[in-house]
Formats: sequence, C-alpha cells, structure tokens
Amino acid sequence: MPNKRVWFLGLFLYFLAGVSGMVSAQENRDRITLEAKNEQLPSVFKKIEKLSRYKFIFDYEEVSKFRTTVKLSNASIGEALRKIIGQHPLRYTINDYFINIVVGKSEGLLAEVKGKVLFQDDGTPVLGASVKLDGRLVATTDAGGCFTLRNVSSGSYLDISYIGMQDEHLKVSPLVNAYLKTAVEALDNVVVTGIFRKNKESFTGAVSTIDSKQLKSFKGRSLISTLKNIDPTFNVLENNQFGGDPNHLASVQIRGTSSLPTVEDLKNETRVDINTPLIILDGFEISLSRMQDMNDEDIESITILKDGSATAIYGSRGANGVIVIQSKRPEIGKLRVSYRGALQLEVPDLTGYDVLNAREKLQLELDGGLYKSNFANMEMRLRERYNSMLENVERGVDTYWLSKPLRTGVGHRHNLRLEGGGSEGFRYAAAMQYNDVKGVMKGSGRNTFSANIDLMYEQNKLLFSNNLEILHSSADESPYGSFSQYVQLNPYWTERDANGNILKEFENRNDTFFNPAPENPLYNATLDVVNKQRSTAISNNFNVEWRPFEDFTLRSRFSLAKRFNSRDLFKPAAHTDFKDYSEDQIFRKGKYQYSTGNGMNYDLSITANYAHTFNQKHSLYAGLNFNVAESSSELYTFVMEGFPQSNYKQLSMALQYEDKGKPTGNEALDRRVGITGNVNYIYDNRYFADFAYRVDGASQFGKNRRFAPFYSAGLGWNIHKEKIMQGVKWINRLKLRGSYAVTGAVNFSPYQALGTYEFYTADRYRYWFGTRLMGLANEDLEWQRTDKFDVGIEMDVLDSRLRMVVDLYRNTTDNLLSEMNLPLANGFPSYTANIGKVRNQGMELSLTANIFRRNDLNWSLSASMIHETNKILKISEALKQANRELEKRGGSNPNFLYREGGSLRTIYVVPSYGIDPSNGMELYRDKDGNATYIWNASDRVACGVEDPKFRGNINSMLSYKNWSMNVSFSYRLGGDIYNSTLVNRVENADLHYNVDRRVYEERWRKPGDHTFFKNILDRRQTQMSSRFVQREYTLECQSLMLKYDLPKQWIAHLHAQYVSLAFSTDNLFRLSSIKQERGTSYPFSHRYSFSLSVIF
Repeated sequence: MPNKRVWFLGLFLYFLAGVSGMVSAQENRDRITLEAKNEQLPSVFKKIEKLSRYKFIFDYEEVSKFRTTVKLSNASIGEALRKIIGQHPLRYTINDYFINIVVGKSEGLLAEVKGKVLFQDDGTPVLGASVKLDGRLVATTDAGGCFTLRNVSSGSYLDISYIGMQDEHLKVSPLVNAYLKTAVEALDNVVVTGIFRKNKESFTGAVSTIDSKQLKSFKGRSLISTLKNIDPTFNVLENNQFGGDPNHLASVQIRGTSSLPTVEDLKNETRVDINTPLIILDGFEISLSRMQDMNDEDIESITILKDGSATAIYGSRGANGVIVIQSKRPEIGKLRVSYRGALQLEVPDLTGYDVLNAREKLQLELDGGLYKSNFANMEMRLRERYNSMLENVERGVDTYWLSKPLRTGVGHRHNLRLEGGGSEGFRYAAAMQYNDVKGVMKGSGRNTFSANIDLMYEQNKLLFSNNLEILHSSADESPYGSFSQYVQLNPYWTERDANGNILKEFENRNDTFFNPAPENPLYNATLDVVNKQRSTAISNNFNVEWRPFEDFTLRSRFSLAKRFNSRDLFKPAAHTDFKDYSEDQIFRKGKYQYSTGNGMNYDLSITANYAHTFNQKHSLYAGLNFNVAESSSELYTFVMEGFPQSNYKQLSMALQYEDKGKPTGNEALDRRVGITGNVNYIYDNRYFADFAYRVDGASQFGKNRRFAPFYSAGLGWNIHKEKIMQGVKWINRLKLRGSYAVTGAVNFSPYQALGTYEFYTADRYRYWFGTRLMGLANEDLEWQRTDKFDVGIEMDVLDSRLRMVVDLYRNTTDNLLSEMNLPLANGFPSYTANIGKVRNQGMELSLTANIFRRNDLNWSLSASMIHETNKILKISEALKQANRELEKRGGSNPNFLYREGGSLRTIYVVPSYGIDPSNGMELYRDKDGNATYIWNASDRVACGVEDPKFRGNINSMLSYKNWSMNVSFSYRLGGDIYNSTLVNRVENADLHYNVDRRVYEERWRKPGDHTFFKNILDRRQTQMSSRFVQREYTLECQSLMLKYDLPKQWIAHLHAQYVSLAFSTDNLFRLSSIKQERGTSYPFSHRYSFSLSVIF
C-alpha cells in the first residue's frame, strides 16, 4: 500500500514540475468561430490555421479559384469545412491535424458500401448512429453498429454522427470503419450546469462529467454507489452500523465538512449531517432519497460541480457542491424498444466477525473466573450450570447464531423503454422500472417502481417538452431485530425447546448466572411484527425554449411535485418489549406507531442566453436567470397501545393512546427567490474570464438579513493556443484556470430565525389555552458564507493518450450557524446566531491513460487521488461550554469534541503507553507527561484524525471484440480509526456472552505476557485511550462487470438489433490494515447481478 502512495505522489510531482505547476483538461476538438464575405478559400483556410492546430495542404492555383461567404460560431472542424466548401467540387481528408484539400474528379459508382461504427474507447458497436451521404441522411446503424449503402459514388463522403458523440467525416470505400469518440469526450465540450450551458474550453470551474456509458460500466446497488465507483470526489461516508441496509440513506459530501453541530447535537453525541450537496435533475432540485431510487437507465449524463466558479450560480444553495443530472431525451426515428432485466443476489459479508465456538466459549468462562464464588452454595450452583452447558457441548450443540437472521437475498430488476418520433418535430419516450432488492437480513428489502412519459415537439424556433414521472418505493425492515443481538449469543444455547418451539428466553429467569434471563431475538420474528415505510412522488416538469435568432435563446421551466409518505410500526402484545409489564398494565401491551405526511414543491425559472463572436477574436456569452420556489410539508404521528390480540393490528382496534401521550405533528414551509447573471468573455480562444452574480432571498433567515449576494470570478488561459506551443507536439491541450467565489447554504430549519410558541394543552383556563415561548427570534440571523479559492490545470499529452487534471482548493465557511449563550434572566440558555468558522482545503488529482486503441482491443486506465484537511477556526461560547461538559465524561468510546484549531473529525482520547507486562494494567500519560495507571478525562488530547491522508479510485475499462470488462477499486491511505471492536468486544466484553476470538487468545493472563489487551480477570470498564486509535489502509474492489455482446447472426431470428449478457458484482473484496466488526446493526454484503439487455 505505501508503494502505491509513493507512486501517486511521484507522478503528481513529476507532472506538476514539468508544466510549471499547471494542469490541463479541455475538450479534444478545436471549435471554429469566424466570418467571411466572398473571400478566397486559401484566405479562409489561413484564418482557421490561426484559430486552431490544423494545417492545410492544397494546390493554391486550383483552390484559389473558389470563394465563399460563411458565418461560423463555435463549429467543429468538420462542420466548418462542409459549410466553407459548400457546393464547390472539392474534397477534404483529415489526418491527425493535417487537412488535405483536392479538386474532386468524376468517379464511378460503388455497388455496395458496408460500414461499421464503433465507440473509440472500447470498440463496442454504436446503435442508432446517423449516416449522411453528401449531407443527406441515408441510413442508421443497427445493434452491431453496421450499415449498408448501394450505388454510391466513389468520390462521395460520409458524415457519421450520434447523440453525445463526436462526428466523423470519411470518404466512401467498399468497407468503412468509423470510430466515434466517447460521450465523455464530447460532453467535455459543454458543461451542463443545470441553469446555463457553458463551453468547456472557456469554463473556469472545476467539474467532473459522467456519461450514461460509464454509469452502465460501473453500475452499483443504487445511483449513489455507482457515482462513488466512478468519481471519488462524490464521497460516500461509510456507516459501520448500518452496513448494507438497503433502506439506509447514505451520507454524501463533496470537498469536506463545513457545518458545526448545535449544543443539543453535542449533548446527544450525534454528528450533524447537513453537508449534502445540492442535487439538480433537469433544472429542478430533488432530494438525496429521490436520487437513490432513480432509474439510472434514463440518465444521459451527470455533472459534478465542485468549486465556487461552478456553483456560484446557485448562490445560497451551492456551498456543498452541486450534482447536475440530465435525463435522456427521446431519439428521433422509428419506434425502438429496449429492455434490461437482472437477477440480483445479496450475499452476507461476515469477514469482520470471528466469534468463539461452543467449547472455546465455555472454556473462556472458566478461565475468566465466572464459575468461582466466595460462597460455597453459590459456587455449587455455578458448577451445576457449567456442567449443564458442558453437557450441551458434548452432545454437539454449537449454534452459529450469526447465520440465523441472515439469508442470500434474491431480487430482480426490470427496465423497459420505448422511444421514437417522426420527421415533423414530435418525439416521445416512455419508460418503466421495477427494482426489488432483498436485503441479507431476513424480511428486509426495498422495492421501487417508476414510470415516466417524455414528450417533445419542435416547430420552427420553438421547442416544447414535458416530463411526467411517478415514483413509488416500499421499504421493509427486518423483524429479526439488530444483528448485534445475535453476535453476542452463546453458541452452546439452542434456538428451540424439546418440542421444537422457538424459545422466548434462554436458561432460567432467576438463574445465578443470568438475571434476568437472556431473550431469544428469534422469538419476536415469529410474531406478526410490522415495520414498513411507503413513499410516493409525482412530478411534472414543463419546458419551453424559444430561439428567435442564432445567438439568443429564451427558456422557461416549471416544475410541480407532490409527495406522500407513511410509516407503520406494530408490535403485538406477545413481543418481548412488554414482558416486564405488571398485571395492572396488561391492557397496555401491544403498540402501533403510525406516521403519515405529505409535501408539495413548485419551482419556476426563466433563463435568457446570448452568445456572439465579434471580429473573429472576441467571443461573449451572457446569461440571466430568474428563479422562484416554494416547498411545504407536514407530518403527523399517532402512537396507540392496547392490542391484546396479535391479529388485531388496525389503529381502530387500539384501546387507547400511549400512556400520557397524544397525537403529534409538525409542518414546514420555506420560500426562496433568486436572480443570477453570468458573463463569459473569450479572447482569441486563448484567454477567458467568467463572472457570475446572484442575489438570493430565503424565508429561513431574519427579516433584516433575508437577501444576500453571492458571486464568482474566474480567469483562464489556453496555453496550447499560444504560438510558442505549436511546436510542442506532445502536448495536445494545456489549460490553466483559477477562481474565487462566495457561496452559501440553507440546509436549516425553516423557522430558526422566528420566535416560536407552543400551547399548554394539558392546562387551560375556561375556554382558552395558554402558550409559552419556545425560542427567541433573531431578526439579524444571516446566511452562512463560504469563500472558495480554486486553481486548476488540465492537460492532454501524447496524442491525447494521457489526460491529467489537478485542482488545489481552499474553502472557508464563515457566519456558521451555532448557538450563543444568554444570561439566565432571559429565560433561555441560548439562541441561534452566526458564530463559527471552518476551513477545508485540499488537492485533487486525476489521470486517465488510453493504453491500447485498436480496432478489436481497447484498454484505458484511470486513477485519482484526493487529499483533504479540515480546521475549526472559531466556535461559539455555548459550544465551548458544551465541550467542557463532555470533556468531564468518561466512557469506552470517544465523545465528539470540537476545539478551535482542530479538525471536525479529530479523535480526542487519553494517551496510552500500552499494557504493563508485570500486572496486565494499562499505563496512561497524564497532561504533565507522567506515567500513571489512573485514567483522567482531563488528560484527553488529539490522537488522530478520521479523514485519510489520501483516498481515491483506480478504474480499468477493457474490451476485446465482443467482450468487455470494467473494474473499479477504491483505496484509503492513512485515516485514523477508533477501533470500537477492540474496546466493546474484546476489553469490555461481557464474558457471560459470546465475544471476539481475541478475548480467548490475546488477553493478558500472567506476569511477563506482552499483550495488546489487559488482564482477562480485570472486569473494570476500559476507558477511551490512544491504544485503540489505529491507522487504516484499505483497498476495496468496489465494482466488477463482465459483458458479452451476442453476434448479429446469432440474434437475427429474434428480430433484435442488440442482445448482451453481463455479470457484475459490488464489494467483491476489501483488504484493511485493521480488523474490526463491520455492519454491527446490519451486516455488509456482496452483490452479484446477472443481466440481459435487448433492443428491438
């Protein structure tokens, strides 16, 4: 692992020095903008040479006879040449950056022309590519990428195009092979920001673009895991508690954490999770849960906006980064039907667990002194218990409890899409998806159904489109409870009694060894327990676009969305939760908690774009956007009790509300409005500047601070366009960019700036209720502000075989919302104010190399590396006071402490020298540097930071003929982990229950033992110390896919255009430098998928 780290660092420093600290990443094509009026062609060709890297070869006397009048704006070289040459009898061929112009000659006909169109990066066929002959559409490719033409002039030329691909211009021949550059390379020419479409060559922001082909190549359990497999800047934080739970929503970050907790969060020892990036789907904001359930087969591209120059157009919502998702548009042509089905297996991953078998566990109890007592009668009863358990062991009882609540989940997924459209400007698409995921915990699962209809109509200069979508999800939690319950069960216990019935409790209730008797978690699973959630969302997005002339576009969008959700949690009277209810509480047994809610969103935006080139060297882009939106929601919860019959699980069957309870609810309403201006200027395709300014207003903040400005400024330089670089052939592209921006965040309570009241419903005077003030208003509460600096270099070298992008950034968030202390005379201890400051900074490096680019063999590798640091610059006095209270607490696991100068993810524990071999006790270092056996909470210092020094991905895409294989690895180098397994399952393990094997094999037993763990007879609680802070290095195979495209002759009788078979897996393996139990409440899992794709 350290070798990989050195390799990455060495390669980074080499490139950084070689280009004077600058890195590149701009599109592969030169774009041409010029105007000519009745000029000779040689003069026009000379202008193109100045604007691009292309050189022309022609006979001056022959070509100078021809003149042209043309106006080009951001045209590709092929498009430019076709318009310039027009109807003149000239032909051209392009070889690298040399263009050969010849006078056409009368040639004969080719009886048949056969062609094949392939993706350049992996050699797979392109279905549906358009083939034009001398400007006329004559064919589209089939599933094998093939087309056939008859009676074609041998002097003609073909133009081959495909949505999201770079056009190819080729001379006809009996056999034509065309290789289209991949969608990512074409998408690199345009940055989709969700509001404005920007030219990548003149864009100063840091972005990553992912196309639909990559989404299919590295497909994960959900769209969230797929993005993590492709781009590590989309950072999904691993949750060791919920593991592979399909119903758990992941925490996602882009470029670190920039929010502080409230005092209440700190007291409850919970971390804030308000750093989720803004997610935009076709111009409208959606939630992370909606993104998780999306049908990725309907996605055209995803753009990750990372720095301030890219996100400033979203003003108050852009501080945490932006994910822009663009849906597929209907393709023109005859009806096309595509289907993809998959069988999905979820297999438990228990590699982190190593518990004792029955004989080992009983021996550990004996060695640990559990059967010894100072009282003879007590020891006799303990010996009786030991002999009884030994009898179980001798007769072969060795229950592996970890397998009892688990299964191999067998699910399935189906996608169906129909699309087409005629030549009158009308296009349509309809898609449906059903995804049934069966979790590895029995009874758990999640299934989603989505359907959408997409209509487009284009008439003259107007484009109308409408998308209607319905999404329904159902989530079922396992009735088997938490997985941690099974990990601690003793293997010499049996799950059933002599009659074959599931035991409710193990051993006797008043046993000397256990009091009360341990519960069997399998028992509750036999009851009619209900724990489910349902959600339905309906949305309609309407878009109209008007282009009155070439340089100007006016677009209006309106979105309306309605959502419904509910949760049911029912436990019958026989549930073990009610086992200790007294006789007079018998009619309280059984509980039903029901929650129901709904919400409504609307979003309206109007955008105007203008782009024009002046005098061939000056290009101007200007955009203006107005946006207004409202979001409302309400939720009601009812808790009823008294269900004496287990089959009576209707709310109406309840005997009463929960004791001292009543229905509860809450509602939220927030509104926002904003106006954005954006200007981009380019000089001679070499120098460019990008400016954005936005004014936002939101209801979450004080009435004196309701509106705030946000802005960005960026500069860039296309170094490869300089004359001095024209002779440097090995550098194809080199761009330097830098930006500064101010953005904000509004992921907060809608009423935090208002004075809020609640009614006294328990007490009243005559017909009136009293009220009390819950929180003080702060009319000056303002927006969090994040200052973002970014400098980046993008570079392509060696005929674009190697691409490198480097970004250095620093984000400082000020005016952080935190709590401020108040004098007691106010009646409130604190209120929300803008006090707090956090800084995030780091480096991002990505490398992409095309190893092989041949007709039947293509192989590309990509690697990325990210380094991030975080520092708290300022916190409020209220938070400092809460820290001081927490610092007095003991415990086995470290509290979440926040100190100025430290990181948000710093681990604060007492330093430890380890275990003293002479007595098996832990030796600590106090704040004066002295060795002591006494643990003191005030001795805690920073002993590690959870964020890794470096993390990233290594991805490979390999194709050979009809086969393709894609694999994605992730790595983490140097993050510090507080290994709670060593504390809770080894040192503080209760020997009455099953434990980690290290208790049996590695605990201190006698003087002279050099061990990591303390004396096995020491039953005092182990406190948090640096002994359990471990440096972690991991390598994980996130995704692997193997695909085979069936030859056309095999599927001809099916009347299918394309058929493929694929196998894919998630989390195939994980190597780590530390050993800990992973997935404590819900285990992690491996996913295996077998899929079939068919296109008719």
